[in-house]
Amino acid sequence: MTQNGSAKDKKRAARARYGKGFGALAVLVFLMLWLSGAFVKKVGPEAAQPGPSRQKPSTVKVEGKTFPLLIEQVGALRSRSEAQVSSRLMAEVRQIRVKEGDWVWGPEAAGVQPTVLATLDDREVQAKLRQANSQVDALDHAIGAARAKFHAAEAQLSASRANREKAASDFHRYENLSKNGAATEQQFQYARTQRDVSEAQAGSSVQEVRAAQGEVARLEAQKEQARAAVNEAQVMLSYTVINAPFSGRIIKKMLNAGDMASPGQPVFFLDAPSQSEIHAVVSESLIPCLKIGQEIEVRIDALDRSAKGEIKEIVPQSDSATRTVLVKIGLPARDDFVNGLFGRIYVPYGSYDALVIPARAVREVGQLYLVDTLGLDGNPVRRFITLGRARDPFVEVLSGLNEGEEVVVP
Repeated sequence: MTQNGSAKDKKRAARARYGKGFGALAVLVFLMLWLSGAFVKKVGPEAAQPGPSRQKPSTVKVEGKTFPLLIEQVGALRSRSEAQVSSRLMAEVRQIRVKEGDWVWGPEAAGVQPTVLATLDDREVQAKLRQANSQVDALDHAIGAARAKFHAAEAQLSASRANREKAASDFHRYENLSKNGAATEQQFQYARTQRDVSEAQAGSSVQEVRAAQGEVARLEAQKEQARAAVNEAQVMLSYTVINAPFSGRIIKKMLNAGDMASPGQPVFFLDAPSQSEIHAVVSESLIPCLKIGQEIEVRIDALDRSAKGEIKEIVPQSDSATRTVLVKIGLPARDDFVNGLFGRIYVPYGSYDALVIPARAVREVGQLYLVDTLGLDGNPVRRFITLGRARDPFVEVLSGLNEGEEVVVP
């Protein structure tokens, strides 16, 4: 009884397994038939033809164009007017009046006083200026006294010359009288003595005039030296105020109030963004393609901006290690140009042919670029393509399309 029961159980289990396998096979067959369209109503060939109301999508043909071949070279933004503003004196910095990033005005700015960047301790220079002015005043008084003495000596010389002329006249008169016996020998000798004395006095007066004149000249020379010392002190005093040499922007401050400034030591770094250039190192093989005044395309990656620049200078020297030449390209004025930014220039080097399509026809899906082309049956067909450089409003196609094919544009 037990053996018969177990045999029946085995048969029931086998039938259950077979039933499950058959059910799974039936489901699989159904899915295959459904995917193959066995349960979908078929449409005849005449029904697949486009009806009169169906519109053809807007398309453009893939074109071939010729573009200049541009070789990319790298460089950096620099200011054409860039200065290290230094002190001309060794003095303590008393005050810093600007900060980094401030715009300052130079002497070339019309109607605006040059911006004061910093002031230095001027007490020592002020003392020298006062001393030089005091010396000038003292010499003015001394020159006045010397000139008065000179004038007195000139008056004495005039009197001495008049006395000498009178004594000489008396001598000649007594000499004639003595020859005729009308004057005594004593009178003649007295006249001679008076003549000699007057001549000696006149000679002494001449020496006094010359000495007084020389004293005036010496004091005036000393006064000129004193005035030169005053001018020097005034110039040194002007150096205690550091002004902006030209209009621009403070890009770096090297000293603070209380620091000691030394001659030639930079206090500020100043540049003029309105006179920006890009300094690019260009392969020496590309130099024949460049010339002064040539317009060239420039791109600043950090600002995501492109601009047209003009070649201002080609340095006539090649770096023997890198075989490159420095080229300076002037750029239009922009406030966002910052000294030192990385830049690229594109040197024209012949031409090349490329296929282009409108940029609006391209769809971007992740890292893939897709377009819809018009198939033989007139329906859009999706196509993967590889893009090249943008040529607004077109874009270059490197692969995936052929010239003459039609792409759908929205």
